[in-house]
Order: sequence, then C-alpha cells, then structure tokens
Amino acid sequence: MGLDQAGVASEAAQLLSARVAELLSPRWTPRPHQVPPPGDWYGWLLLAGRGAGKTDACAKYVSDHVKGPPCLKGDTPHWIGIVAPTQGDAATSCVTGPSGILAHDPHARMVTVPGGTVVRWPNGSEAKLFGADSFNDTERLRSGGNRCLFWLEELAAWRWLEEGWDQMRFGLRTGPHPRWIGSTTPKPRGLIKRLDKGEFRNTVVTRASTYDNPHLPQEIRDALEDAYKDTRKGDQELLGLLMEEDENALWTRDMINAARVDPDDMPPLLRRTVGVDPSGGAGEQGIVVAGKSGLWTPEDGGRQHVHGFVLADYTCHLKPDGWGRRAVQAAVDFNADDITVETNYGRDMAISTIRSAADAMGIPIKIRTVTATRGKRVRAEPVSALTEQRRWHHAGRFEALEDQLATWTPELDWSPDRLDAMVWDAVGLGVARLSGGKGGIKVGSGLGGTDKVVDR
Repeated sequence: MGLDQAGVASEAAQLLSARVAELLSPRWTPRPHQVPPPGDWYGWLLLAGRGAGKTDACAKYVSDHVKGPPCLKGDTPHWIGIVAPTQGDAATSCVTGPSGILAHDPHARMVTVPGGTVVRWPNGSEAKLFGADSFNDTERLRSGGNRCLFWLEELAAWRWLEEGWDQMRFGLRTGPHPRWIGSTTPKPRGLIKRLDKGEFRNTVVTRASTYDNPHLPQEIRDALEDAYKDTRKGDQELLGLLMEEDENALWTRDMINAARVDPDDMPPLLRRTVGVDPSGGAGEQGIVVAGKSGLWTPEDGGRQHVHGFVLADYTCHLKPDGWGRRAVQAAVDFNADDITVETNYGRDMAISTIRSAADAMGIPIKIRTVTATRGKRVRAEPVSALTEQRRWHHAGRFEALEDQLATWTPELDWSPDRLDAMVWDAVGLGVARLSGGKGGIKVGSGLGGTDKVVDR
C-alpha cells in the first residue's frame, strides 16, 4: 500500500471510529444549571461544587459554538481559547477527559503544532490551549491572537489570576458577539468575589452544588462527603458557596474586625515603615505601610503593650521603576522612617530599584532589607497571634489585604504578596519576633544606607 493510500485508510479509520463513538455516546441531558443562560450576555460564570458538571456544560457549549454560525470569514469559522490552571489541565480536563470536548464531539482532534497545542474540528475551527501558572503563560495569552470565545476552566485556581483575566479580555474581540464562559469551584479570591457580586458588565452567574448532578457516581459522592461534609470547606467544595475565609488560614474576619481601630483613635506613632515584597508571586508587588506606638492601653482595658497599625496598602502590578516610585511615594505620604524590603529574589535589584526611584524623586530614605529563611506560615504566625491579642490593628479597611489574610494557606500555589509585605512591616518595626529564631537588626549607615533584618 502506497503512502497516499495509507493516509486515506488512516483518515477513514479515524472517521469510522468517531462515528461509532458518536452513536454509542449517551444522549446529552443537561441539568438546569448546565443550560446556557438566555439573553445578550458577555460572560457566563458557572460557580458550582465538585462534580456538579461544570466542565461538562462548558465543553458542550464550545462544541455547539463550533457548529453554529461562523464568527469569522474564511477557512477558520471559529477561533477559540481554552485557559486552565496549567496547559496540561486544559488538555486533560477540557479536551480528553470524560467531560471534555472529545466526549461531546468525537470528530474533534487535539494536535501539537509549532505554536502550541490546539483542538481542531473538521469545519476548520480551532481552539488553542493556554495555562495561567506563570508570567510566561500570561505573555502567551497576550500574543495568542484575537478570539471569538474563551473557556476559563477552574478560574479560581489560576495562579496568575488577575493577569490571565486581563489578557483574556484584551484578546476577546473577534466576530459579531465575542463571549467568555467560566467553570470553577468558588474560592474567595478578589476577582471571583467581584464576578460573584456582578461588578462586570453583562456577566451572568449560575450556581449549583454537587447534589445537583444526579449522574455523579455514588462512590465519588461518598468520597467527597467523607472529605468535606459538615465542614466549612464543604460549603465551598460541595455546595459551591463563596466563602469569606478559609478555616485553615491564620487570620479570621472576626480577629481582624475585633482588632480594627478608627484612624482617628490611634495613639501617637513612634515609627513608620513601608513593607515591600517585590517578588509578588501572585503577579503583584506587595507594598503595605504600618507604624508602631509606644506603650498603649486600649480603651477596652487591655494590658499596656507596644502596638502595630496597618496604615495603607499601596500594592501594585508595575514595572520596576513604577513599583519603586510607588514604594517611595508611600513613604512620603505617611512620613515613614524607612522602607523594609524582602530581598530573597533579586537582592541587588530590589535595593537598586528603590534607591533609583528615591534619587529620581529627590527623596532621602533609609532602606532595611530582610532575608527570609523560613516558610511563609512560620513567619506570619507571630503577626497572626498579635492580631488575636489585639496588638496588631488595621487602622481602616483594606479589602484586598484582608482577603489574603483570611484565605491564604500554604497549600495554595500562589504567593500572598500583601500578607508578606505586612509581615515585613511587623518585623521591621520590631513589633513581631520571628518564631523560635535568632534575629536582629544591623544598624545601617543612615541616610540612603541599608539596614538588615535577619530571619534565621
């Protein structure tokens, strides 16, 4: 058999296999929460518990979209993007998994091409797979071309959530009616909360629980209940409810609220610092201003102690010159004595960035550096304890910071930049002592000098 004949035979075999799979596949009988909402919406977010059929519903929507009226002229009628926590997740969950695209349309094919991994349909439509696990992933989204539809799988689990979300929206501009659909178990991250509150135009949110899917195998339901039933986490994982805090986090909303003070009721502050976490694993540079008092007895009759106060959150997502200037400006705005910067990643770069910004702005400011040798949870525990003792206060409300405090746990694969910056405030001010370690402050050379706070 010649090469051409072999190719024809192979193609025929694939088509026959696809037809058999199509005939044998169960009929799609969606539950109410799996039916796309009516109306002229721009985004559809399915917030639901584990096993509720979120992925199934989105895979069916993509398959139907491909078969619908063309969004583009020419040989490629639909140009789609599929974004998951990692590119591998996009392949296994959204395409080849039991609820993926191939389960709804066996004629589709996943192939690897020079530009990445794509799904192709017989009518020429194509979907490209993306991840949201690194800065490079978001850059791939930036250059991924304009799309008529995006599917955002397990959106709340994206490591680079805000950046991936922005780049997705910037590229959603092809065809007469570009849309995005999202499927996720809810987690109390900032963007998810904003979506849930309806802060984005023409976005419809559908909610469901694990128990809304009668087709979920009983053994899977039993396993999920064994892990989560009658726990706060179960409200999220089973019922699909958006929780305000994680039971394993070091802070609770009640702790923060109990220690909160009105800025007008603070005692005089002896020192102020600007804590900076430049690594920003969540894609941001944590910049938090805090101060400490002398001995102070709160009005509730507590014992006399030195107290710490969070004054402002200047966290940003900027290039080095931008975040350096923002840190210096925070110091100017609050008359800070110094800037405390974490230097585990790019020590010289972090110091140079702040010094260059200060010089350019004509601001003399002392820089303290802190090098972390312990895990984030161990470093944060003393500050959490101070909050519980009502010795570490929020002078006002800082929603994004408080979200991190009440939701971050070591099991999450993103770095809490605001939390870290606040911890460096407490350490730099000498309000918190690092657990079980020897630590100290080496006095620097003064104006423009560098102090060193050691965590070891």
